[in-house]
Formats: sequence, structure tokens, C-alpha cells
Amino acid sequence: MTWATFILQTLNGLSIAAIYILLASGLTIVFGLQGIVNCAHGLFYMLGAYISLTVVAKLGQSFWLALPAAFLVNCLLGVLLEMLGIRTLMKWRREFTHVLILTVGFGILGQEMVKVIWGAVPQLAGVPPSLRGTLELGGLAYPKYWLFVILFTIVIMLGLFFFFFRTGLGTLVQSIALNSEVSQALGTNAPRINTIAFGLGTGLAGVAGVLAGPILSLNPNMAFELIIVIFVIIIFGGLGSLLGVVVSGVIVGLVMAFGTALLSGMIAKILTFCVMIAVLTFRPLGLFGRGTGWE
Repeated sequence: MTWATFILQTLNGLSIAAIYILLASGLTIVFGLQGIVNCAHGLFYMLGAYISLTVVAKLGQSFWLALPAAFLVNCLLGVLLEMLGIRTLMKWRREFTHVLILTVGFGILGQEMVKVIWGAVPQLAGVPPSLRGTLELGGLAYPKYWLFVILFTIVIMLGLFFFFFRTGLGTLVQSIALNSEVSQALGTNAPRINTIAFGLGTGLAGVAGVLAGPILSLNPNMAFELIIVIFVIIIFGGLGSLLGVVVSGVIVGLVMAFGTALLSGMIAKILTFCVMIAVLTFRPLGLFGRGTGWE
């Protein structure tokens, strides 16, 4: 492998990792706070991609408008799902499996609605004009848009770390994650914060969908295509750990890129699971998992 090929595949891996990290961060926020495995998370990712397609291709608006639009729409849908469905089941003290079935059913229903509204034929969102073309990096030409996805994800993750570890609301979120009952006894409005966190998680999934649109084809099956990989990243990094999501996302992205380039896509996926199993053998809670709390 030449040096240029190594750099190219590294950048490809980081581009893939950027999508994975954004998608997994939203899911791990919800799990770390409420202990809920939101199987409908992929639906919000898919909706973000289709909202971007509608805003840009159908309405003729800017890609930069599609990003906040996808975030707000998915955030609102996430808030409604949490308030009307998940919170109700938790108030009734239903079992964990009931919430799991609710989110699976919501995801399947949303998938069928997407087929009705946008059709079942795969589509590809266009790259925004300002990010078309390539950029020279030491004699290596690389798509501007893919570099933008990497940088955009870095900015978003830095913002999340600042929010959770440097703001009062972030401190309240961590206190609920550590011990919800004690936090509520001290006056914290846990249900409201749970709703905000759930909406933030689904909003991030929508943003990931917008970014993935020009790279991956849009189809109704994408709601569940990446969910297994995302769960691998979350378990690999440690349940409820944002730092774990970043580190494991980069590792999985690089394994996928180099594995696909040197071997095949199927073997790359197998290697991803092999790496996870090897890590969990020595770190049963994941790279940064401690069972509870935030990292």
C-alpha cells in the first residue's frame, strides 16, 4: 500500500466514522440518561436524509437550511414520541421490553410512511454547490464535502462535550443519569430533562441523515441498515459514554475503510465484530464504560 493510498483510506474511514459518531451520540445520550434502547433511532436518521432531499431538490432551498430543518423536525418528533409513548409506559411502570417494542413499531410505521410519501426507489441527494469539487492535500485530491463532514462532526461533538460538562443543564443531565431518584428529590425536573435529551438525540440523528444523503443512497431500508453498526459502536465504546462513541466510531470507520479497500465490504463488517469481541473480552463494559454515568 502506497502512502497516498493510506492517507486516502484514512480520510475515507474518518468520513464514515463522522456519520457513525453523530448517529451513535444521539442514541447513547438517550441510553445514558434513561436506559432506553431506542430502536426507532434509525428512522430519525432516514427522515433527516429525506427532509434534506425535499428542502434542496423539491423546494429549491439551500443545503444550509436543510441542516436546521432536519434537526428541528426530528427533535419535535422525538419529543412527541417520548412524551406520548415512552413517558406513558414508564409512568405505568411497564417492562423494558414494552418500550423496546414501542420504538420498534414506531420505526416500522415510519419506514412504511416514507415509502408512501417519497417512494421506495433509492435516491441520491446532491452535494451543495459550495462544497463540490476536490481539495488538494499534499498532492492528493479529496472531495471537499467529505472533509466538511469530518470537520462538521468535530464541531458538533465539541459542542456536546461543552454542553454536558460545562453547563448547568448538562450537570443536571449527568445527575439524573447517575441517580434519577436522588436528583428529583433535590428538585430536578427529570421528566422535562429526559424529554429535552431525547429530542436532542433524535435531532442529531436527523443531522447525520442530512450529511449522509450526498454520500449514501436514500432508501426506506436505511432506517435499519446502520442500526446494528451503531449498537456495535455504543457497546464497543461503553454504554452511555460520549468519549467512547468518538473513539469506537473512529476505530470502526477505519476498520470498515481499510477492510473494504484491501479485502471486501463483507469481510470488513466481520472484522468490525472481531475487534469488538476482542475488546469486550478484556473490557466487558467497553473502552470507557463504567456501568453508569457519563464520561
